[in-house]
Formats: sequence, structure tokens, C-alpha cells
Amino acid sequence: MNLGFVYDLHCLLKESDFSYVYNGAFTQALSDRILSFAESAVDSHAESTKVKKKLYFVMVESLQNVARHSEVTPEVEQGASSFFIIQSLNKDYYLTSANTIQKTEIESLRSKLEHVNSLDKDALKTYSNDILTQGTFSEKGGAGLGLVEMARKSGNKLAFDFSDINAAISYFYFQLKISSESQGGNGSENRLVASKKMHGIMSDHNLNLIYSGDFTQEIVKGILAMTEASIQDERDHRVRNKIFNVVVELLQNVYQHADDPEAGKEGKTGMFLIGEWNDRYMLTASNLVKNTKTEHLRKCMDEVNALDEPALLERHTNALSEDSGKSMIGFVDMRFRSNDKIEYNITPLQEDYSFFTIRISIAK
Repeated sequence: MNLGFVYDLHCLLKESDFSYVYNGAFTQALSDRILSFAESAVDSHAESTKVKKKLYFVMVESLQNVARHSEVTPEVEQGASSFFIIQSLNKDYYLTSANTIQKTEIESLRSKLEHVNSLDKDALKTYSNDILTQGTFSEKGGAGLGLVEMARKSGNKLAFDFSDINAAISYFYFQLKISSESQGGNGSENRLVASKKMHGIMSDHNLNLIYSGDFTQEIVKGILAMTEASIQDERDHRVRNKIFNVVVELLQNVYQHADDPEAGKEGKTGMFLIGEWNDRYMLTASNLVKNTKTEHLRKCMDEVNALDEPALLERHTNALSEDSGKSMIGFVDMRFRSNDKIEYNITPLQEDYSFFTIRISIAK
């Protein structure tokens, strides 16, 4: 993925109102951190307690569905992955998940979903009670109870689709809308199309994690926690430590040094990505900078990248005490930890601002 594409991705995320996307293997630790992060993000929007409870319930059910029902068999194509995304649009939240299922299960699942969508509020309550009374539970969970309860909590229809992976396995896409306001209605299908497109982009570019939005201290903490849980490499703790420390620098760079046209707000607008390519982790961060800063940024980046190994070690050791090093200590530290040059790109946007992207590559 070239760095010019990062700006295109930023535009797509903004257009589709995506805020958090994860693509990969789901663990309990990661699910817990997604829930914690989403709570912080929703709190920042000052939503009502009622809306927060609905969102939390639906997220728990969606993530449990992914964890319980994803097929892990020799028939699943290498690279097939589970997926979770949160969108916010016009006071509505859209939660979309995707997991792999056997094609032999599609018709049964489709029948359950269509039946749930055919029921009104009272009929859903009756159906939920019937499932509980009958006590028909499979080894993977309730007999459609989670679907029924999500429909009841949201007051909206369930949007879903299936997409072939190979002759035996398909993706099951599931989306639910939570409205901040009291009106119901559906309208989720168009959002599902956008979510499927984003899943394809992430898979094509080997991206595992995307956050796009305002960077506050709470958001930064949440992204760090999710990053720690999403890095699956347990072979070498030094690699994990390198990644964590570089991510800290990347996020702090956005939070502390980004410029933003919206004056007075707490956070700074930016984007953060984690991906994998061959035997390397690719860590990317982007934010707006004033055009008056771009030449200084280029000079800093080129100077840091020009350092040979002894000079880099000396600069890293002395940067905290040198006045000339203070402005770029973060860049020096990231290059020192990664043992690789920092890729960067500056895309002019308008008279006052440019889009600044940096990427750090770390060997596994």
C-alpha cells in the first residue's frame, strides 16, 4: 500500500463515516478492548444512557457471534478473516460484523433472519419467550435468541448478506442500526454495501486495524490497548515491545502536534492503521498540518532518515538534551526502534492545510 493511497482511504472513511474497523482473528482479550474503546468513543458523543446500553448490548452480541460461529477448518481459504466495524451517521450508529460459515448453514440462518425481520415488536417479545421456554440451545449458543434480542433492543430490521469465499465457505455479513433518536425504520442496507467494500479493501491491503476520528487522551489509551491485543506474534516479546513503543510515539504525534481547522475541540483529527506485509508489521498514522510547517517536517524527516547507524545511536542518546533534537525526538526514537527508514508523504489539500502521513516498518 503506497502512502498516497492512505489519503484516498482517509477520504473513503470520512465519506462512509467509519470510525473503527478491525479485520483479523478475534480473541476474548481483543473483544473486551473493542467494547471498552467503543464505550469511550460513545461517551465522547454525549449519548444518552439508553442509547449507550443498546449499543453495548448489540456490540457484545455481535462480537460473541463472531467468536462462536466463525468456521476454522482446512476448507477456509488462507487470508479469510473476521471483521467488525462501527459507523456513526446522522445520530445513527451502524455496527457490522462478518465471519466465515459453512455454506450448508446459510439457508437455515437466512430463514431465521427473515423470520425475525417479519415480526413486529410484540411478536418479537413472544418469540423470545418461546425460545427461552423451549430451551433449544446448540453447542454454539442460543437458537436465534441473540438475533431476536438484538432486533428488540434496536427497534430496527436486521441487515445481512452472504459472500462466497470458496466452494464450502462463505462470509456472513450482519449489520444493525442503533438510533440516537426515538424513531425506528431500517435503511441499513446501503451502509452494509459500504462495510463490505471496506472489508475487501482491508483484506486486499493486509490491514488489521483502522481508527479514523478525533484523537483524545482516552481514545489514544483505547487504541493502545487494542493494538496490544491485536498483535498476535507471541514468539518474541522484543517485537511486541518495539511495536507498542512505536505506536505510542505515532499516536502522541497525532494528539500533540496535529493541526485542526475546528478550533477549540479537545481532540485532533487523524487516522491510524496497522497492517502486515510479508514478514513485517506496517504502522501508519496521518493527520492535518498547516502548510507553514511542511518544509520543516520535510527537513526533519530527511535529516533523520539520512543518519547512519552510529549517528542515529548518538542522536537518540542525546536528543532529549539537545535543543535541536527536541522538535524531532519522536521521529528519531521511531527510526531507532524500527531499524528502518521512516516513510512519509505530504499531500497538499488547500491553501492552509496538508495531509501528513508517516509509516514505520518493523520486522517480525
